[in-house]
Amino acid sequence: MPFLQKSYESLDTLAEAIGQAIRAPITIENRHHQLIAYSTHPDSTDPARIATIIGRRVPEAVIEDLWESGILQNVIDRDEPVVIPARLSVGLGERAAVVIKQQDEVLGYIWSLARSQPFSEQELTVLQEGANIAKKLLMTIAMHERRIDAELERFFLDILATPTLSLSHHERLNEIAPIAVASRLTVIDCLQPITPQFAERLFYVLATQQAIEVVLQAIDGQQLLVWHYMKSELSEEETTLVEWAERFETQLQEKFSEAEPRLGISRRFFESETIYNTAVEARRVTSLRRKFPLELATARAFEQIGIYQLVPDLARLIGLRLETHPTLERLHAYDHAHQTELVTTLEWYFYFDGNVKQVAAHLHIHPNTVLYRVRRIEELTQITRVSLPERAAIYLAIKAGQYRQDD
Repeated sequence: MPFLQKSYESLDTLAEAIGQAIRAPITIENRHHQLIAYSTHPDSTDPARIATIIGRRVPEAVIEDLWESGILQNVIDRDEPVVIPARLSVGLGERAAVVIKQQDEVLGYIWSLARSQPFSEQELTVLQEGANIAKKLLMTIAMHERRIDAELERFFLDILATPTLSLSHHERLNEIAPIAVASRLTVIDCLQPITPQFAERLFYVLATQQAIEVVLQAIDGQQLLVWHYMKSELSEEETTLVEWAERFETQLQEKFSEAEPRLGISRRFFESETIYNTAVEARRVTSLRRKFPLELATARAFEQIGIYQLVPDLARLIGLRLETHPTLERLHAYDHAHQTELVTTLEWYFYFDGNVKQVAAHLHIHPNTVLYRVRRIEELTQITRVSLPERAAIYLAIKAGQYRQDD
């Protein structure tokens, strides 16, 4: 026999009805684990529920734990409610959960906090009924969200297509974007086109990030572009960004290893008029990280790539024959004539700050061979006696030549 009405005006009233029917606290989430409804609960509840209600989303640590343990996949794969043992390490008490699906598309979840006694079959049936009723409401919400998301994605791509904002775009951005917030533009660059199915998986991981607030996002070929800001004080923004970027990129690489995702993050900006230039910066970071994976392995933000940010411009000047370096030309000529590798040795000698053992290990040669090559370089160029700015210029010229060659 049915325990609930056939329909409800809102998910809040549905959550309350389910909670009263099984005498347990209820939460209803969308597919990205953002809280959309919850019932009343007694004074005693677990930390995960409190954090979910306060933050309006399930804590990131809880989601990761449920995925890593296989629990969440089990909930998604089964049509009936699943009883979940307590996960005290992430503040999660015993629960029952049921997925809300339309065919194979996940629309959301209903969670019920356990009480002192086990869930009865009747109570699990009520949860299943609740999921069937919630499906109609969530389908309407999902259709509305998809229309809005598609319109905002087109708008975001439009404003990134030109360096100058039109008046209408500027007015729309003033309605959407936060005022006087230190924003960033992050590019998630992949080695394969981002299909709709792949995009949905990327959006899921992005939506579970609690350190950031997304303003706009869009797919552009093999890249996901994200305008966001950090949920931290401005004085802590840079430190928080670096920590989040390392953690987020690791998550992406674990979940999408075949796509080899790489982050590129612009400098922070406060005015929407600069959004085009920030996209250029973020894309430059990902491009350089692809070109120089070892040197820039941990450099995810524009500030972290240092002098490498000059490499593409210098490479362009070299291509136009407007820029060259005589010292480097001399070494290249010697390498060509004698089948040596002085330029490569000098490159890594600079990179490892003159540490002969590290150069030898990287090039898989004996340290004495490195010393011999450095002495030969010194005889040809007196490179070790030049100033730091000149050495930096030579190093840049080496990397710019590699950048051009790879292109």
